[in-house]
Amino acid sequence: MNFHLNNKTNENLEKLTNDCYSMWDLDNTFTIVKLNNDLLYLIYATTKLSIISYDLINNKKISEIKNAHNNYITNFRYYLNEINKMDLIMSISANDNNLKIWNFKNWECLLNLQEFNQIGRLYSACILSYKCKIYIITSGWDSFDYKPLKVYDINGVKIKQINNSDDRTFLVDIYYDINLSKYFIITGNKGNVKSYDFINNQIYHKYDDKNYKSHFSFIIFNDKELIKLVESGCDGYIRIWNFHSEQLLGKILILLNNSLRAICLWNNEFILVGCDDGIMRLVNIKEQLIVDEIIGHDDRVITIKKVIHPKYGECLISQSWGKKQIKFWVNNI
Repeated sequence: MNFHLNNKTNENLEKLTNDCYSMWDLDNTFTIVKLNNDLLYLIYATTKLSIISYDLINNKKISEIKNAHNNYITNFRYYLNEINKMDLIMSISANDNNLKIWNFKNWECLLNLQEFNQIGRLYSACILSYKCKIYIITSGWDSFDYKPLKVYDINGVKIKQINNSDDRTFLVDIYYDINLSKYFIITGNKGNVKSYDFINNQIYHKYDDKNYKSHFSFIIFNDKELIKLVESGCDGYIRIWNFHSEQLLGKILILLNNSLRAICLWNNEFILVGCDDGIMRLVNIKEQLIVDEIIGHDDRVITIKKVIHPKYGECLISQSWGKKQIKFWVNNI
């Protein structure tokens, strides 16, 4: 693979993203909305508390929601509500512990959830659809000794919570196992990575190498019937686990003693890893080796996402923390 910057797209993006915002220890600082082959949007935040929708096909800004939150907007998620086929955008302000869910079609705010009042921090959240109901799962901390996962309905009513011991959780997501017909909650924590059974609220596994702290990002994928969990942390390694057995399958040094804050799966064969030096490193999963480097950021890379562009095919979008740059990459191969 040979990635290069798409100059036209990046010129337009750089003009708009001079004032974009990102938080150094959180993934999903932007999100992608793909509605069909002709509609592809980038959603990100500015230091002026706006949410920007950028058309990646025609290379132009299409909307701006001003004063979307009362404080800096730190991360986003996109979901398709399968129940009513509504495209949803979740935005989070970790600085004031506020979560909002928007209807992407008209940017109507469907939920405005204040998580922790003045105490603690809301780091991450995700949406889970189960038996025709929508649930919002949040992670963070209420105080220095109380850090539960909380589950709300779409109206913001708290349904339950899952105690997460004393771990501060940087990232929460869900995984549906089609063979078991079961939803799992996955958390990247200060101490380790954990999976939980969503229904019984019990820990399913702890993925813990016991040698390092702070786990910032993870992905789960099916590799020849083996479900693998790949996660990154602050010691410069990525680790590959058997999701269902908790077995450590591989430990790959990317950049010693560096915090790896973003990982992205590429066609089940490669993993792209964002590093503190601004370089994205491409890892061959089978060989467990770095096979290429993508250079173009000037500071730590905190979010990487793959997109399918109708003109350029398989592409990457990435963001760094220093200048908050969002860049669009085209694969030559």
